Amino acid sequence: MKSILLLTTLLFFGLIESHAQTFNLKVSNVKSTAILRMAFYKKENKFPDEGKFAFAKEIKPTKTGDITLSFTDIPAGEYALAIYQDTNGNKKLDTNMVGYPKEPFGFSQNIKPRFSAPAYEECKLTFNANNTTFSIKLID
Repeated sequence: MKSILLLTTLLFFGLIESHAQTFNLKVSNVKSTAILRMAFYKKENKFPDEGKFAFAKEIKPTKTGDITLSFTDIPAGEYALAIYQDTNGNKKLDTNMVGYPKEPFGFSQNIKPRFSAPAYEECKLTFNANNTTFSIKLID
């Protein structure tokens, strides 16, 4: 009981650092302040299918160009990310007749698809105490 009280006191006064990390995502080529929708996929999810992800985030940018998004609620682990900017606000990625996105989009590792969506293995990244900042350039 005394050790729990001591640990709590040390954490409260900042004498011991918490192990929570901040996931930082630098997104470049943001052309508008329309909502960015991103999905975090684990290996067992169906990357990059909409609705089959581990969890998702929505952010409304306050500026265009390069922005940095920071999340403190992302558990450490391996992920593949898919992101798009919902320019018309319909909450889905609009595509043309052959399935290519009509809205700005991107994947972790900055994979640019050629004839089909990339594979999880191409886009995976590892988020941990030594690896907290990642970049995605939106393709438009």
